[in-house]
Amino acid sequence: MNTLSKEDALLFHKLMNSLLFFVNKKVDIIKNANTIKEFLNNNVAETQPLRKKIFSEKYTFIDDYIQENPDNANKEEIAIIASWKNYKTDQFFIIKHTKEYSLFFGKNKVYGVKGITDSFEEKFQSYTPIMVDITLIPFKEHLIYDGLFAPYDISFGSGMKHSLKQESEEAIKKFGIITDLTQNPIVKKQNDEEMLHFYMKSFNNKMEYKEEIYKLKNKSKDLEAVYYQEEARDFARHPKRQFREQGIKGYFAVLIHSVVASGQTEKELKENISKIIPENKREWIYTFKL
Repeated sequence: MNTLSKEDALLFHKLMNSLLFFVNKKVDIIKNANTIKEFLNNNVAETQPLRKKIFSEKYTFIDDYIQENPDNANKEEIAIIASWKNYKTDQFFIIKHTKEYSLFFGKNKVYGVKGITDSFEEKFQSYTPIMVDITLIPFKEHLIYDGLFAPYDISFGSGMKHSLKQESEEAIKKFGIITDLTQNPIVKKQNDEEMLHFYMKSFNNKMEYKEEIYKLKNKSKDLEAVYYQEEARDFARHPKRQFREQGIKGYFAVLIHSVVASGQTEKELKENISKIIPENKREWIYTFKL
C-alpha cells in the first residue's frame, strides 16, 4: 500500500493541523484564525510559511508544542510529533512508483515515501521522473511528507533520465531504500559478485565503472568467471534474436563473444561443452534456450 491507512491519514492531519495552529498563534502569520475551525478555513497553501518555521533549525516549535501540549495529545501522539524533528527538506527526484511507496532520489540516497491520502503515483499519473521541493518526515514506521510539496514543471531528456536511473540504482546498492530518518543510513556490506553484476548490467554501466570492473575481475577466479559470463550474456542478445528469427530451437552455449556449443536438450548441451571447452573455461559459459 503506497499510502497511509485511512485511520493513520486522519491521525496525521489531526496532529499536523494542531501543530500548525499552535505555531500560528505564536507567530500570527494567518490572520483572524482564533480557533482551529477558523484556521482550517484558509487555503492549505497559506500554511507553507508555518511549515518552514516548524522544519527549521532556527526554531524549537516542536519542542514547545510537546512541552505545552495544548490539545492534551496522548503518549503515542506526542511520540509521533517528536519524531518529526527527524525531517529532511530538499529537492528530490521522484524516480519510480511501487506498490509500497514512491522512490525519491536526492543527495546520493533513495527514500521510500508513502502518500498520505493519495499516492504520488496518482498525483502524477504514474509519470516519472518528477522534481519536487518537499520535506520528508517519519510517521510511525513509515516515511511520509509534511503535507505540502512543490513540483517543478521540467521535462527531462533521455540522457538525464538515464543518469538518474544509474545513480539511483547505485545508491540503492550502497544504502538500500531508506524509510527511517531517525537513524543515519549505513553503507550495506557489498557483495563483490553482486556489485560486478551491477557494474556490467549495461554498456553505460561498463563504461562508467570500468576501473571497478577491472579490479573485481582480477580479484579471484570466481569473479573472473562472473565477468566472462556477463560478457557472454551481453553478446548472446544478438544470436538469440537471429536464431529466433530463423526458427532455430535448442540449447546454446556462449563463451565470451562466440556461440561455441549447442544441443537439442540441456543434457546434450552439457555433454558437448565438456567435450570441446577446456575445463578452466567452463565456468565462463553463458547458456540460453530457444
